[in-house]
Amino acid sequence: MATAHDIALYDWVELLEPIDAAPAGARGGVVERLRDDIVMVEIMEPDLRDGLDRIVVAPLSKLRRIDPPPSR
Repeated sequence: MATAHDIALYDWVELLEPIDAAPAGARGGVVERLRDDIVMVEIMEPDLRDGLDRIVVAPLSKLRRIDPPPSR
């Protein structure tokens, strides 16, 4: 399970559970740290319809750090 030391700003993460409009398995980058155990994630995969739904506030316990996608 991820800990505060495992996930940092700009890391690529995957949701372990659904959060707001983002399903479990959604992936994106950490854009801000709100507290030691809560971050803001911009969901990039899958492409969510409403741009406002792309930003989710997630506890670290619902995230895992993954490798970033390859550069295009």
